[in-house]
Amino acid sequence: MIYYIFKEQIFTVFLSLTHLTAITFNDRIYDYVGGQEQDFKIYELNKKRSLVFEPKRSDINRNFIVFGKKDKHHFNIKYDDTLSNKDIEIKEARPCKLYTLLKDTEDYQLFECPMSLLVINKSESKLKVNESIISKKKFISKGPPVWINNQMTYYKGRLL
Repeated sequence: MIYYIFKEQIFTVFLSLTHLTAITFNDRIYDYVGGQEQDFKIYELNKKRSLVFEPKRSDINRNFIVFGKKDKHHFNIKYDDTLSNKDIEIKEARPCKLYTLLKDTEDYQLFECPMSLLVINKSESKLKVNESIISKKKFISKGPPVWINNQMTYYKGRLL
């Protein structure tokens, strides 16, 4: 699965006890921090471009930061067998002008672009999208789960 990530946005990775989860970055990983030794074991592979997570328990809910040469990625690591990831490739997200409507509700519209998603707030109150508050509109990362007003709306390339 490809995750198109905006660097300022936090995304979520789900782990499972039944398989390992690999996250591959475009650049070499220089360092990382997060979790505790009893949460998971981490393997560095692919000339330090990939991290492989082997969970040790099911009640994982941790923040994690990966430092590259030019950037860093913040994400949450959670345990969930039904939503778990196996292979994730991290690429840079980009805003675009070619998008298609995925969902239209009373409060918001969700559009899909090749390398991002666009959320338009139709209500007068602020809209909570993942870890951000949106007043009018914002491009967000594509691939990781998207929660709108605390309800998972989009995951693994499809609406839920």
